[in-house]
Order: sequence, then C-alpha cells, then structure tokens
Amino acid sequence: MALKKRSLFFTLPMLLIFGGVMLVTSVLIFNYILQGVFGSYAFSADGFNIEAFSKIFGSPTVKVAIFKSRSTENYLPKGSTWIQDNVTAWENYVRGNKLEATVISETDLEKGVLTPENYQILVMPDVKSMSDRDILTVKEYLDKGGNIMATGATASFSSDGKWRGWEYFKEVYGTIFTKEIPKIPSPRLLTLKGSSPITFNIPTGYRLKVATWDNLVATRVLDPRTQQLSFWYDFTLDSGLVKEEVLNTSGLCYGTYGKGRFVWYGFDIITIVGQQEEYMVLDNLIRNSLNWLAKQPNAFMVEWPGNKKAAAIILAQVGDEPNNIKNLLPILSQEGAKATFIINSGSAAQNSDLQKTLTGYGDIVGVVDIGYMSSVNDTVNKLKKLDAQEKTFATAISNFKTSSGAKIKGISPLYGLFDDNSLMAAAASGVKYIITDSLTDRSVPKYIVKGEDAILAITKTVRDDKIIVGDYGLVDHDYQLYTYQEDIDRLIFEGGLYVLKLHTEYQLKPEYVSVVKDVIKYMKEKEMWVTNMPALYNWWTTKNRIELRVEARGNSRMVVAISNVGKGTLKEVLVPVDFTMMPKRYKISTEIINTPLPDVEVNKTLKKLTLKVKNLKESESRIYYIDYKN
Repeated sequence: MALKKRSLFFTLPMLLIFGGVMLVTSVLIFNYILQGVFGSYAFSADGFNIEAFSKIFGSPTVKVAIFKSRSTENYLPKGSTWIQDNVTAWENYVRGNKLEATVISETDLEKGVLTPENYQILVMPDVKSMSDRDILTVKEYLDKGGNIMATGATASFSSDGKWRGWEYFKEVYGTIFTKEIPKIPSPRLLTLKGSSPITFNIPTGYRLKVATWDNLVATRVLDPRTQQLSFWYDFTLDSGLVKEEVLNTSGLCYGTYGKGRFVWYGFDIITIVGQQEEYMVLDNLIRNSLNWLAKQPNAFMVEWPGNKKAAAIILAQVGDEPNNIKNLLPILSQEGAKATFIINSGSAAQNSDLQKTLTGYGDIVGVVDIGYMSSVNDTVNKLKKLDAQEKTFATAISNFKTSSGAKIKGISPLYGLFDDNSLMAAAASGVKYIITDSLTDRSVPKYIVKGEDAILAITKTVRDDKIIVGDYGLVDHDYQLYTYQEDIDRLIFEGGLYVLKLHTEYQLKPEYVSVVKDVIKYMKEKEMWVTNMPALYNWWTTKNRIELRVEARGNSRMVVAISNVGKGTLKEVLVPVDFTMMPKRYKISTEIINTPLPDVEVNKTLKKLTLKVKNLKESESRIYYIDYKN
C-alpha cells in the first residue's frame, strides 16, 4: 500500500506538468494555424493574443449609420417620400453588402452617438438641410477618423430651409459648385473614370444613365486631397472647351478630410435608370465605395500594357477619293504606327493593287451590308437573318482573299448597327472584331464571347474627321489639331480607347493630312499605347481571360487569386494592390509551395503595390497572401 501511495504522489505532479505543457503547446499550435490563415501580422509575435482574436472572430466591425434628415423632409412638398425612398435604398445596399445599418436623425446627432467608434461610415442621402451644429458634428466625426458617403447638394440649406450656399463643399469635399444639371426628359449620362478603387470592375468610361427628377450637381475639384472620378459633360450634346467642361462637371469624387474619408455622388442612387447592366454597375459602384470607406485594401487589373494611361488605334476608311489613302502611308512609316484600313467589300476586286500595298501598313476590315435599322429601337426595319449574314460575311472574306491575298479578321456594318445574328455569323466566319460608328456605354472595347471564340466590338468614342472637317468646317491646321487634342485629353482622363477615324475625303486630303502626324506624336507624348487592331485584340482578349479574386482575411492579410482561363501562356500580368495607407511592413507568400513569387513595384505616393505575375500558364491559378502591418 505504501508503494501505491508513493506512486500516486509522484504521478500527480507529472500529470499536471504534462497537462500544462500540452495546453501551452496546443495554444501555440492553434495560434500558428490562425497565423497561417489570417496572416503573421494578425497576432502578436509573442504568441496568442486575445485582443487580435476578438477582432477577427467577434461581431462585424463595420457599422453604418444612415442619416435620415427630418429638416430636409420638412421643406419638401407635403406627402413626398423622396428622403424615405433614398434611405430605404441605402439600407438595402448596406445590408446587402453584409454591413450593419442603423438609421439615425438630428436627434441622435444631438445625443452624441455619431463617433468613429460607434459608426465607421455615415451615409448622407440627399441631406440638403443641416443646422450649424449638425455640420460641426459631421466635421468632427470626419476629423477623428469617421467616413461619410454623401449624395446630392449636401448642407446647401439651413435647418429652417433657408439657402446656405456651397461652403460645405469647399470645406469638406475640396470642391466648388459649378452648376446644377437642368432637368430634361431623357436621362443624363455620367461618364466614369476607370482604374480606381471606387470604379473597380466597372467598364472604363462607362456612361451611367441618371434621371433628372432631382437637380443633379456638378462641381470642380480644387484640393489635391480630392480625386475626380467622373464628369457630366457629353461630347455628343454639349458645347464649350472640352477640357474645361470635363473639369467643371465632376459628378463623383472621393478623398480625405482630417483622419477620415469621404465619397460624394452628385446624384441620388434612386435616380439610376436603364437595363440590368446599369444596376449591376451601380451595385459595384456602391460596394466599392463602402469598401474604400471601410478602409479595405483591394486589387484590380491594369487597363493597358505597361500601365499606360490610355490606348489609341488608327482607322482609315477608303471612300471617295481613294488615292488619298496613300497620303497616310509615309506618316505611318515615320511614326512606326500601323492602321486598320476599312474598305467596302463590294469594290474589293476593283482596287486589288491598293489593298496589297495597304497590307504592308496594317490590316484590312471589310464594309458589309447586313441590313438597315435606323436605331436599336427601330421596330419597322430589321437586319438580315443569320443565314443571310453568314453568306455576306463569307463572300466578303472570299473577295478580299482573292484581291489582296489576306484573310480579313474584322468587318464594319455599312449602316452601323449589328445584332446577335451578326455576332454568330462573325464567330462562324472567323471574324475577330466588328467596327461601328455607333455610340456605346463605354470607352473601351466590348468583349463578347460566342462559342469558343471572343469578338470585340469597337465603337465610336470621339469626334472623327467627318465632324471636325465636315460638320465644323475646320480647315486650319492648328484648329484641327486642337480639336483632336481635346478628345485625346478626355480619353486619357477616362483611361479609355481613343479611336482616331480618318476618311479619304476629309482628313486624308493632301492639304490636311499633316495634322495626323502631329496627332500621333501628341498621343505618344501623353503616354498612350498607340497600337493596331490585331495587337489590341490579343491584349483585350487576354485581359478578359484573367480571373481575379480578392479577399480580406482579418485586419492584416489580403488574398489575391489570379487564374488564366484562356488559351496560351501569359508573359506578364500587372495587378495593382491599393492600400488605404501604405503599410510599414509587408510580405508576400504563396498558398502552394514552389509557386513563383511575383515581382513587386512599390509606389508610396499612390499607396500601391503592383504585382508583376510572369509566365502564367493556360488553366493555371496562383494564390498570393499579402500580409501587412500599418
């Protein structure tokens, strides 16, 4: 019995020690696993950290207050539901993005509930009327690190409905009011700039349709802490100097105030009209805005090779006075540029020698007659049926093959419009791109997949020489050049594709053609990618075959997944990663061992890391972990 007691005496301490070691080891292993999932900076380097643990696994940290302005409601017509409709729409969007939403009023502001600790974001939907005290409360909230999402003419009236002016815009947004967009029966178009954290995953130069039920607001950005992301100017309707009109009609901007951030829309979200695509764009716009205000890092694809600001192609249509096309050829040689020559397929056999010459300076696109419609809303006229269009395409391809020895890869509808039958006929015929003079909802090519093949739709993005020389009657070299430069500057702001379309009976006349050389030089000086249709097709289809997924894990890890879902190896893919503030430390690792690490380019001014992913093979996916510490 004595031996048994002695055995128990020694076994109990050993069990306690062993249990303690196991417990500590388990905690350390668990902490190590969590660091593997959420990043090495998510937890203390000294081991398990309760505070970090609670931040990751606790309740959602992003809480949103939606300010329902009673004083704004009071001066609206009796029975108006405008404010309530806006508030309800914002509630749906905020909760749809898995954020907490609470509606507050002036009374809550007076109670002092608006602090960055209580609410990380304050939504101000069309809060036109505010008291001096409420304005001061919002400014203090921003200054301490709160963030606001505002729409409309913020604080332009006092709480008793008296006109206050636009001082709030200058102080908080760093902008000045320029004008209200007048009410018109048709929607107004707001052009969105590409390649920004707010317009991520939205086509560059997208023209958002906005109803003018309420007065839309236009401003000009003055303060460098604020970035302009859109303009109300419409080059098809509005007059004035283009550069000034673009700067003077900002309808969306974002920036900082004190320690906080703001995003401002010059319209209310319930005024967006159109088809499903418009609402998908609005959904992306709001999601991006809320993510940026919540200070979530993000990543996106660069629009053009080498991170160029914009791109340009040269289209030269051979029409009346066909020999004038030869005036362009020396310029192309001198500038090292190539053009796409648009020739009527019906006359292909008549100028075979010219076509053979042109193939040395670019590619050929055939003009084909696939039927006439006055507009997409034309209910009387119809384009040709599928079999007829397929025959038309096949005939055009055969004619050009016979006359020039080259197989054309692009077509241009004689009357501008095309339909789904045209796309199917193009895919069946091996046509890669369709060029039209029609306007569209973006300033970049539209990527359309038909079967296994992709087709690009290239539409009108600027004024061509028919307008500049023909309609405007400009004959002076400097006036012509300045007009082209205006549109180039606008496309650079958007980050889109400048389509320089020339005609043998206008700009390519001997007395005017020298302007083309100066236009090409100007584009190169402005860091544009001056390219041709085959190269553009290869780049754009490659870019659209890359799938990019970005996910935040905790407060200090970002997961970037890049997949090549197309054919062939991609030599280099550039992925800018936008941080809310430049991290003090960061490191990049991979999910799978032996996955090549990307090269990294750091831009501390723009708070960006650009990942340079090289040799991404067909069907290959790479997952990168970016761990950072602010």
